[in-house]
Amino acid sequence: MKTSDWINIKDGLPSIGERVMVCQSFNDGSTLVRMATRVKINQTERWYNDSGFNMEYITHWQKIVLPKKEKS
Repeated sequence: MKTSDWINIKDGLPSIGERVMVCQSFNDGSTLVRMATRVKINQTERWYNDSGFNMEYITHWQKIVLPKKEKS
């Protein structure tokens, strides 16, 4: 098992429109993990969560990996 599939946003970004998990790191030292989509509006790139709110302070992201289906 890999120790981490998190990608620092300095090392690369997901495709525009791709829904991924993101890590937000705040100045008070707290962190949150949420689903988000990177979008481009009028030549400006932004992140939005599933409720449509603009997100900031994103430091890392990773693809969403769903569990494998068990064979019956």
